[in-house]
Amino acid sequence: MTARPPEGPSSATAHLYLREEQIRQSYESLMLAWRSLNSECEAFLRENGLGAAHHRILFLVAAHPGITPSVLLSSLGITKQSLGRALGDLRERNLLIQEEDRHDRRKRPLKLTPHGEAIERQLFQLIREAMTRAYREAGVTAVEGFKRVLSPLQMAPGGGFR
Repeated sequence: MTARPPEGPSSATAHLYLREEQIRQSYESLMLAWRSLNSECEAFLRENGLGAAHHRILFLVAAHPGITPSVLLSSLGITKQSLGRALGDLRERNLLIQEEDRHDRRKRPLKLTPHGEAIERQLFQLIREAMTRAYREAGVTAVEGFKRVLSPLQMAPGGGFR
């Protein structure tokens, strides 16, 4: 997949309306929001003996059933060893299964078990509630604007999700 050219003004003209301080504040807001969303799930994850890596894997497998470990690896940007360890934990806890692809036996698509789906659903409920409160406070036009800002910042390495 080739990179899309940025929409809107070029970086040469972007400085006309976007100041460094605004960019710094936006980045800080993203970091704090990420921390806040993760903290919504921390207690539940701890109670279930899971960590942040498990949560990200559960979320992505729920969002993209049949995703392969190689796509997951490039999308998460973690080491193969870290991914293997987290996938092993999730399989041992009966939260995730790896199947064989009928057309290519080298591929091992991932799928959540019913127990994995239930755990992911509970985690997502916590995220949904926090994001719904934020969207409600920001207003209906903010939802589309937020997606439009984040979209070009997302990478789709190794044939990711975009």
